[in-house]
Amino acid sequence: MPMTNSNPSLSRSDTQTLTWADCEQKVRKLHQAATGEVTEDESRRLYHLELSASRHAGKSPRHVLEQAKAVLRS
Repeated sequence: MPMTNSNPSLSRSDTQTLTWADCEQKVRKLHQAATGEVTEDESRRLYHLELSASRHAGKSPRHVLEQAKAVLRS
């Protein structure tokens, strides 16, 4: 019997592998959308996370993206 994703709260994008390039693009998009709504320190942190994604630095692309989302929630 094939295993299926029985959790309807997970979207397709949540179950797909996130590449470093996708991560960088998503962090950049979050940063651009938040321009003017974040402090200078938060903006620097988001830029740093963009660089981390471009250099493939960090635990995983998903982890870097979650860190960026956390910066915006703070």
